[in-house]
Amino acid sequence: MKKRLLAVLMGLVMTVALVGCGSNNTEVNDTKANNASVGEKQTETGDSVSTETTTYPKEKVLIGVELYDPTDSETIAIQEYFAKLAKTYNVEFKYSEAIADADSEMKFIEDCAMAGCKGFIGYYNVTGLEQVQSVIDYGMYFYGMDEDEVYEEFGENENYLGIVSAGGDDYDAGKALGEWVMEKGYTNVVYANGGADFGVDQFVKRQNGFMDAIDDSVEVTVVSGFPGDQFFADQSSALSKQGLQAVVASFNGVDFWAQPIASAGLAGTVELATIGSVNTTYVDAFEGGLCSFLVSKNVDTFGFGIAAICNAVDGNADAWRADGKALRMSTEFWKIANAEDCKTLNDVMKSEGVYTAEQLMSLSVAVNENVTVDTVKDLVATGTMEAILNR
Repeated sequence: MKKRLLAVLMGLVMTVALVGCGSNNTEVNDTKANNASVGEKQTETGDSVSTETTTYPKEKVLIGVELYDPTDSETIAIQEYFAKLAKTYNVEFKYSEAIADADSEMKFIEDCAMAGCKGFIGYYNVTGLEQVQSVIDYGMYFYGMDEDEVYEEFGENENYLGIVSAGGDDYDAGKALGEWVMEKGYTNVVYANGGADFGVDQFVKRQNGFMDAIDDSVEVTVVSGFPGDQFFADQSSALSKQGLQAVVASFNGVDFWAQPIASAGLAGTVELATIGSVNTTYVDAFEGGLCSFLVSKNVDTFGFGIAAICNAVDGNADAWRADGKALRMSTEFWKIANAEDCKTLNDVMKSEGVYTAEQLMSLSVAVNENVTVDTVKDLVATGTMEAILNR
């Protein structure tokens, strides 16, 4: 049987940034750090290491963080982690509201500059290269955007700090979902493709990876877009398909598919696989049989953005560069298929974090004068699923 894409398309309205949120404004939520943040200055004296207590950074650093939806479970997890780091780091964050279009993105960047932000973490991006250029034009350090074109354009720019990606390439994440379908032997599935039909790069890559991983034996019903009236109508239609075996969601499957699957009387019959981020909701979903497979980012990896910006503000950005190029590394995404692994990972994130504040501080020259790119790489490697489960 040929692979058929029964695309259930909503109108091509640019609602890409409104996953579960109807706000277009760019008012910000500020998260404040303790003024008495403490780190350790490390200096080598022969084979021994001496330490002295210091506030780090000595002056508070304000960092702008662009989000696509501050109410989404993944962005909430990031904000909680940043708040935890801010108990040790002398930093403060300026978060965006939902960024729906180019104008709201540019307005938020301007607001960050006017507020005195020294750095900017591009968790979300609408305008591509223009976002990075605008941040740099305002004299802020930019962290984010793991794209070839970004490195070609800005890799050697002193204000571009690169990125440690939180979970590999989006194509590979989508491919992992497709491989799960093939391993299960499913031939009738729904695929929720998010912003793929709007040309949003991350969702295009996820969909391409998924489609490349399955063969012509799989019949796919595509539900396009994000939650809204049309999405829910298309979702209901897709779940009524005879012989449906699984729903595969490119974003937040538990948030937007678990309950509709149950309401349609398909719980225990139709499995759910999704891309998302480990949190208590996913632990509960695995334990309750509402989720079967999760491809998760290691969202604590965004902590490297704080370390990179603080180190750059100190004038030490070159320590993270190789051959004059900005940092470009990636953590592995986590492929989770049971409640036990999900709970263990979540417990680590809820406690001290995958990467602690002290570990991240050790990547700053002001704290550890021996920092190199290899120092960053070594810490990144401790965040694999295998390494965490074996702690």
